[in-house]
Amino acid sequence: MKEIFNVEKLLDIFNYIFWFLLLNILFMVFNLPLIFFILSVGINHISEYFPLFLLCLIPFAPSLTVLIYCMGKIIKYKDLNLFKDLFNGLKINFKQSFLLWCGELALVFILYTNIKFFSSVQNGKPFIFLFTSFLIILFLVTPYIYLLISRFSMKSFDLIKSSIILTFTRPILTLSNAIIIIIPLILFEFNPGTVILFISSILAFLMSFSNKSLLEELEVSAAKTSCNS
Repeated sequence: MKEIFNVEKLLDIFNYIFWFLLLNILFMVFNLPLIFFILSVGINHISEYFPLFLLCLIPFAPSLTVLIYCMGKIIKYKDLNLFKDLFNGLKINFKQSFLLWCGELALVFILYTNIKFFSSVQNGKPFIFLFTSFLIILFLVTPYIYLLISRFSMKSFDLIKSSIILTFTRPILTLSNAIIIIIPLILFEFNPGTVILFISSILAFLMSFSNKSLLEELEVSAAKTSCNS
């Protein structure tokens, strides 16, 4: 019995490794423009080619939303029908995540342009602080947007409003989301060859796992609201 139990545990571990690896490969396929940019231009030259960098980022959030959707399935059901769930995630979430992400990238470009402009203007520090603050808030709000898209069917305005509210009412969770995004990037700097095989899957899994209680709480709240109406 103990041997059977160990074999089952081992098979589960291999399943997780397989899912993480394959999802990461599919994420990289979706983000080939970004990979080509990093390989050809390099991270150190992002500021020089910032508009091009933002264009290469367009597939990033929609594909990450699909990964979060799949990771949610793994966390909730301990199982994944890889291609079926991947297709469902694309079908349900792609359009909204794509449109919102394009809006975010446009906003990032506007904020970045204003920061650069006021950096070269005398007495521009208050404006630099203002636009940098908006950029930081946008960074903190963003994880909630795509977590909510992956789990709920909401109008974009309600989704953005809920994400902003969560950013300020759940400060510990907001901080943990920021750390989850930053840590894989730090690991990538130390060991890119290994980390690149799992980086996006780990990011999506950690975001899904750390927000598991919040999403379950929101699901219960949404169910109660639906019953009352």
